[in-house]
Amino acid sequence: GTALLGLMSFAGLLLTYGLNTWLPKIMADAGYDAKGSLAFLLVLNGGAIAGGLLASKVADHAGGPQRVIVTTFFLAALALVLLTFGFPLFVLLAAVAVAGVGTIGTQVLIYGFVSNYYETSARAAGVAWCAGFGRLGGIVGPIVGGVLIGAGLSNDINFYIFAGIAVLGALVTFFVPVVRSTRTASAPIAAAPAHA
Repeated sequence: GTALLGLMSFAGLLLTYGLNTWLPKIMADAGYDAKGSLAFLLVLNGGAIAGGLLASKVADHAGGPQRVIVTTFFLAALALVLLTFGFPLFVLLAAVAVAGVGTIGTQVLIYGFVSNYYETSARAAGVAWCAGFGRLGGIVGPIVGGVLIGAGLSNDINFYIFAGIAVLGALVTFFVPVVRSTRTASAPIAAAPAHA
């Protein structure tokens, strides 16, 4: 479980930093001017804020974030694939907003998931592992984007590769084993001794 949680965070931060760094360049290569390409970045982060709050609320009512994280990773993959089609601008902006939910917004859910995955005695170490290993994805993401753009690949292929990483993030999250808590919060409190 710990290894899978690290990989989940790695995928989330790779997508977050990769798209935040290179989305304006990719959209500029697609023919959008500087203002238009930066608007996509603004929408990506706006979608992450609004969608992250909504996804967190859903996770609270759905019995935990694991299924929600799987879903948002898949939504990110779908949204990134939709960016390869020649849809009107408002559809592309909506897809970018959904991609923001599935990348940056998902990373917020990941930290919540990890913090509740471990018992109190291991919680700080578990979150530190997840954040630290995930940070490697944050380093690799901009490098991956730079290599793809430097290789002269088409925008479609760039988006497909980022979508593939989102699918891998979903699969890793799906296979994180469910841990049954050993805490006995619902157990009755023992009665105090009569002499107390």
